[in-house]
Amino acid sequence: MRTPSRFDLTGRVVLVTGGTAGIGRATAKLLHRKGATVVVCGRHEGRLQETVAELPGTHGIRADTTVPEDRASLLAEVLERHGRLDALVLNAGQGWAGLVEDMPAEDVERVIAVNLTATVQLARAALPALLADGGGDLVVMSSIAAWSQVPPLTVYCATKAGVQGFARGLRREVSGRGVRVHTVNPVAVRTEWLARGHGYEPSSDADAHPRLSPGIPPSLVARAVARTLRSPWSREVSVPRISGLARLGEVPPVDKALDIALSRIPGGIEGFADQMVGPRVSRRGEERP
Repeated sequence: MRTPSRFDLTGRVVLVTGGTAGIGRATAKLLHRKGATVVVCGRHEGRLQETVAELPGTHGIRADTTVPEDRASLLAEVLERHGRLDALVLNAGQGWAGLVEDMPAEDVERVIAVNLTATVQLARAALPALLADGGGDLVVMSSIAAWSQVPPLTVYCATKAGVQGFARGLRREVSGRGVRVHTVNPVAVRTEWLARGHGYEPSSDADAHPRLSPGIPPSLVARAVARTLRSPWSREVSVPRISGLARLGEVPPVDKALDIALSRIPGGIEGFADQMVGPRVSRRGEERP
């Protein structure tokens, strides 16, 4: 039986992918604090054990969501251990900053595999469990990059636009069947990747050093995830809320104005890329573990 009240996370079985650093780690910690039964998925055994050790009662599963066998065994283990899946937070993601012409082909494939293909495939595989016993929640970690495509994040933006479209379509598919499909769209988040790019020593707990890297704290995004899980309807949220204005980038006049503005930047697109994410980040990718 599922928790009687949707406004109470106590006892709800929630699987968080990419749960050992950044947004995923902050989300796992917050949901655990609110009484959820959290299952943390990550690729790195050491980080996984470290995260689980901090959260008594939390279950950790090492898996690479881009590997079909890992996805299948991940869901099977959750269902075998807990008997159900109430919510899936699809947070695992891959960042890559730099110009498309400089991006190695294998990096293009990896970013698409992690951000788009794995998200779609894991959501598809989890649907039967989420639909059981009256429904559940699917939270897709997207980005304002889905609405405003700017260099040097072109491929990343494309994948986020892809998962945004997938979530909207799936939301309509399962409407009335008990499953709520949410997207959470943050601005730049204080992660190890951004910290390293700006010359700071990264930390898996990015909230610990608020002055040492740009972006909003992961805990702010985690709170948005928790709110969606308590909502009686599907939600598409921006973090912070004002960043939802990025949707205007999809309006033709604004889109055209952005094209013109970027074409006139002093120093060209390469200079703009360095200003956006820091010279040490450019042409580099890093995955949410």
